Amino acid sequence: MKQIAWYDPTNGMVSTDKDSPLFTPLGQVWPLYTNQEQKPVQVSPLEFVEMVMEKEHLVGKPIFWAEWPNKEKNG
Repeated sequence: MKQIAWYDPTNGMVSTDKDSPLFTPLGQVWPLYTNQEQKPVQVSPLEFVEMVMEKEHLVGKPIFWAEWPNKEKNG
């Protein structure tokens, strides 16, 4: 198993940095592990271009906002 992150049970924060400022001072952090090796995703250049076309307006926005349906456009 490979360690991938740290968890602070006192405030529920997760980070890949054990010394993250998100963690409670003097709090105990627990290591988080993955059960399997993660492989990088392989995408062809054409698939990549198809995925990102017409999504420039989403750059810099949180993912939940970017994926949430827009009432003005959908309703």
